[in-house]
Amino acid sequence: MKTSTDRSSSSRRRKTEVPGQALGIGLQYTRLLQLLLQAPPGSACSMEYLDDVAQEDFQHVKLGQSKSALTDNPVADRAQPLWKTLSNWVTLAAEGGCDPDCTVFEMYVSRPVSGLLVDAFSASASLDAAQAAILSARYTLWGDGPKYLQRSKVAAGIAPYVDRVFTADQVLFARIIKNFTLTCGSGSPQADVEAILKTHPITQSKIRDIADHMSGVVKRRVDEFLEAGKPAIITSDEFHTWYTAYVQKVDRDMVLRTHAKRPSDKEVEDHLPRIFVQQLDLIGLPFEDKLEAVGDYLMAAADRTAWAASGDVDATSFGELDISLKRTWKNKRLACKVAHADKAIGDQGLALYADCMDVNLAVQHKEAPDHFIPGCLHRLADDLSIGWHPDFAGQLNPKKVA
Repeated sequence: MKTSTDRSSSSRRRKTEVPGQALGIGLQYTRLLQLLLQAPPGSACSMEYLDDVAQEDFQHVKLGQSKSALTDNPVADRAQPLWKTLSNWVTLAAEGGCDPDCTVFEMYVSRPVSGLLVDAFSASASLDAAQAAILSARYTLWGDGPKYLQRSKVAAGIAPYVDRVFTADQVLFARIIKNFTLTCGSGSPQADVEAILKTHPITQSKIRDIADHMSGVVKRRVDEFLEAGKPAIITSDEFHTWYTAYVQKVDRDMVLRTHAKRPSDKEVEDHLPRIFVQQLDLIGLPFEDKLEAVGDYLMAAADRTAWAASGDVDATSFGELDISLKRTWKNKRLACKVAHADKAIGDQGLALYADCMDVNLAVQHKEAPDHFIPGCLHRLADDLSIGWHPDFAGQLNPKKVA
């Protein structure tokens, strides 16, 4: 009968093993997504059909074994995953399940790993190089031939797979090694998906959302195939239909969403001495409207910072917007001067101000929140680039006029 200590120890062992096992299963879905994101048109990718994952077109096939590695190195010289994988591929090729000359044999590991033997295999780009790498591997594990005195000392966990590989047709094995490649991830398969998306024309702030969504779509589709007893094969064309539709939904939004909150009364009062508020004093704007103007100014400033940081708007677009606003103000000032020449100076300023507050310019072809353009106009008024009173610069900064 197990004691509480035994049960506790057993429980700890199980919990320690589970994350690695779960990552191994999840990695296949994530690696499939990576392949689909990079697959050429007309190709298809699969999971648990030709191999852990695979990619094929009319001429070539990539067979992929995916390995999650939290701590262990699955491609070390004497690692069971390496030799079991090679043994499976040799058996597959020997039985006619693949043409080694038209197949890429990929071991994908989720983090950077290496090994003397696997690195030599992966670097072999010719049959001669592959055969040399095989001879080196046989010597490392079995020793000198023809007696191979070290063969009996190979660990039991890998001995059957090593025997299968080294007793198979060595020309066939060399053809496999010639097309063998080791691919390593960064250590975070999900981050690697996002890295692929960052090479696409997508707003940076949308990448995580798109990665999460497409991960879910791929997993659901694979599960539906497997539950129905069908091969889990997804064509690159259908995948890119789903992908494009979602990207257009979330990343072609023509409305910029504010990240700013309406400031408190205290925050507003702290900004009442600013130049742009003094400009409003010159034209006799009511106090309540001045409070609203300060709120627009602060919220627009917050949005400019947030949109630039998130990638929703390229920072250079704000400079282009300022130029457009100055040009618009200049034209409206001229029109207002003609239309309201008979009115008092303050009324002319109010008319120009009201006219400019109705301006609605797009920001990088996107509609901005109602407070944003007024806030940007107040920003320009704060450094006296524009103004409302016909003699705003002279009234507030005589030296600038001179």
